[in-house]
Amino acid sequence: MRSAQTRVARLAALAVPAALGLTLLTGAPGMARPAAAPGLDAAAQQAGVLGALAGVTQPATELVALAAKSPDGTVPEADATRLRTAVGAAIDKLQAALPAAAPAAPVAAPGLPVTPPVGAPAEPPAGVPAVRAQAAPNDLVATAAANLRKSVDQLAAPAAPATTPAVGTTVLPAPAPAAVPAAPAEQVVKDTVNLVAATVLGGTALPKPDLAGLPALPGATG
Repeated sequence: MRSAQTRVARLAALAVPAALGLTLLTGAPGMARPAAAPGLDAAAQQAGVLGALAGVTQPATELVALAAKSPDGTVPEADATRLRTAVGAAIDKLQAALPAAAPAAPVAAPGLPVTPPVGAPAEPPAGVPAVRAQAAPNDLVATAAANLRKSVDQLAAPAAPATTPAVGTTVLPAPAPAAVPAAPAEQVVKDTVNLVAATVLGGTALPKPDLAGLPALPGATG
């Protein structure tokens, strides 16, 4: 009996310091936790934006690579559906990771005062340049994202079936378009670059690049 009581006493002696140490590490209910290191929250948010941006570029470039391997530039249906879905989900994640931007300040023509518009914009007097508003950073990202969605949809679309003209039908050559649009794969690459540029340079989501030798880059703030 005494031996059992001795063992219980020893276990209690070990458990109390362990529980106390766990409380000090995790914090008791209502106890304030130690503050994060200065700048860590901002760095974590920026890393989240970079990770989301990488999530967009990976499936977009994979789609282009598959199209380049195909003799007719089309992507197998299963891969096209998978990558189209991945690009869309990654764009949603990127836009959700971006910090909310303050409304852009209006920019007046030289020599005119800047007056924030209140309510409906008034017509400027004759001969006076109209006040224009700078595009908000998230608006640029939204525009670039919409363009990328569109070009990815075009590249992922199945090839149109070839039609055979009926016997005796005269086939006239199609008129050349006034401006030849970029091939779908080339457009996906361009729209992906635009989305990266809009994210990196369009606002405060990421620090301003400061590598020596880079040209002056507008937009981003460090």
